[in-house]
Amino acid sequence: MARPAFLLRPPRADDIIPYMGFLAEPRVSQWLDDGCQRPVPAWRVESFLFRDAFAVWAIEVEGRIAGVAGFSDPDLARGIAREFIVLGNPLLWGQGLGRAVLTNVIELGFHRLGLRKINADCLAPNQAALTIHRHAGFHEEGRLRADAWRNGAWVDRVLFSVLREDGKTPDAVR
Repeated sequence: MARPAFLLRPPRADDIIPYMGFLAEPRVSQWLDDGCQRPVPAWRVESFLFRDAFAVWAIEVEGRIAGVAGFSDPDLARGIAREFIVLGNPLLWGQGLGRAVLTNVIELGFHRLGLRKINADCLAPNQAALTIHRHAGFHEEGRLRADAWRNGAWVDRVLFSVLREDGKTPDAVR
């Protein structure tokens, strides 16, 4: 199956309701931060998309929002930010879209935003997130053991980073 074509674009007001739908989908929200484990109101989604994130892009596939990606928690004095990606439409999973979006987001972080280090984290049972980060050149820096309660059990959070000068894997952005 071919990877769907996508566009990274600034979020729009009409993305709020569809993104709330992604956050309400248990297959999506189970992998997100603890604040997404209960209903997320429209005002909170709006705040995230337009004010709270350092840089955020809507992932558009076939003219519709399919998720969001970007950076939060910037420390610009040190050239560091935390990357995030939410591919909210499960019908698009397993087609290489997350990997392609992540590669583009890293490129934007290093070359447009001037970052020197990008941090990321994901929950250990989320094999898709672990795989795309490793393919993108991220290195595991550690684990926060039993850090999140998901599906009736405590799970580890895996911490990753990639440096601008990394790029030892074919998929990594230089």
